[in-house]
Amino acid sequence: MKKNIFSPVVKHVLHTALALALLQLCLPAALNAQEVKPAPASRLPFPDNDTQPSAMTTAVVGMCEYSVDGVTFSNLEKGHLFEQGAVVRAGPDARADIFFRRTGTTVRLQAGTEIKLEKMVVTMRNGVAAVDTLLDLRAGIIFVVVRSEVAGSTLEIRNAAGRSVVEGSGIGRYIITADGTHLVATGSAIPLKLIGENGITVVAAGQQFDKKDGKALPASPTTWVKGMIELDELQAAVEVPAVKGPSLKP
Repeated sequence: MKKNIFSPVVKHVLHTALALALLQLCLPAALNAQEVKPAPASRLPFPDNDTQPSAMTTAVVGMCEYSVDGVTFSNLEKGHLFEQGAVVRAGPDARADIFFRRTGTTVRLQAGTEIKLEKMVVTMRNGVAAVDTLLDLRAGIIFVVVRSEVAGSTLEIRNAAGRSVVEGSGIGRYIITADGTHLVATGSAIPLKLIGENGITVVAAGQQFDKKDGKALPASPTTWVKGMIELDELQAAVEVPAVKGPSLKP
């Protein structure tokens, strides 16, 4: 029968050395696992548990920029998340599409356009959460496609003619200029309610309102044919949004 050639002291030294070697092998793996830990959900675009209104660029063509304070501007890229108060500009030969998550609204800034996302808040009405959005259109022209499923939510756009309000659920398509022109495309289920110096004017589908006329008139197809084509393209682009959020299907 063979005797154990290792004394208790030698055994203890060997066990200690083995434990240290295993620790050195496992420690780098644990540190690497911590380094590749996924980013917190709050940093991801449109987190599922986010209850606040959100706006994000879904397309940027040409040179566009944004500012959080209206003073310092940075280059705008696709996927940028906006907070209330942001100012967005589209440069010459440029355009930008902004998707407002909880209202199913997409706004396209044409070249030379500047808007301020003045208000994006959640308001409780009769126990139901609704979103109120106010855009200050300072220059240029915007195309708007609304596919709203929240009847109590409102979208307001301020320009030289006053405030144009979109409220209710359904589909609406609009062309609005900073100098006071409003067009409601044929087939829009939601009219524009324009609040101006002379009271309230309702602009229905197939009509336009110019500040100089001061009333809603039938829209001129020849004047807006290019805009109608682009509205069709914009609506087709938002049928299947590339961001998380409520379904935009009617």
